[in-house]
Amino acid sequence: MADTRDGGAASFDELYPALGKMLVASSRMEWRLRYLVCWLAGEDQGGWIVFEGQSVDWLVASGRAILGELRYSRRWPDENSDRIENALAEVQAIAAQRNFLVHGDWDTKCYSENCKPRLRNLPSDDRVFHVARSRYRKGFEEREVAVTDVEKLAKRMVDLAAEMDRAKVAARIAWIGR
Repeated sequence: MADTRDGGAASFDELYPALGKMLVASSRMEWRLRYLVCWLAGEDQGGWIVFEGQSVDWLVASGRAILGELRYSRRWPDENSDRIENALAEVQAIAAQRNFLVHGDWDTKCYSENCKPRLRNLPSDDRVFHVARSRYRKGFEEREVAVTDVEKLAKRMVDLAAEMDRAKVAARIAWIGR
């Protein structure tokens, strides 16, 4: 039996597969981020000890710091550094969205009148939920989220994992030719 809490049109059973896809894609994205930052730092076998278990924010900050040093040493053209920097920025933005969805409380109805509606230009989906998250220092926030929004986020994560790999390969080729 579908869990709709208040008997609304949206079914949590329709949401669970999308959340599962997002979590698997998130893990892949973070793994590729860790691999990229480790490579930027020097790619020795011991590097994993430092990077394993670190948060996305820490990995992105470390990647940016290392990238800044590599930019200064002119290891490869600026376009390669820009591409990696863009990927790092997107990872950070996507991870913030993921955190909201993973740590938020889902319901089929609004908690408050301050719920942020879905953007009008998003694909139509009647499987809309309300996600609320309260952070002591950041306040209360609630958003409308459709199943298609979660699926789209998962796809962006998969695409970004692949882009980090491509950016790394392009930088490596520019640097050492293979």
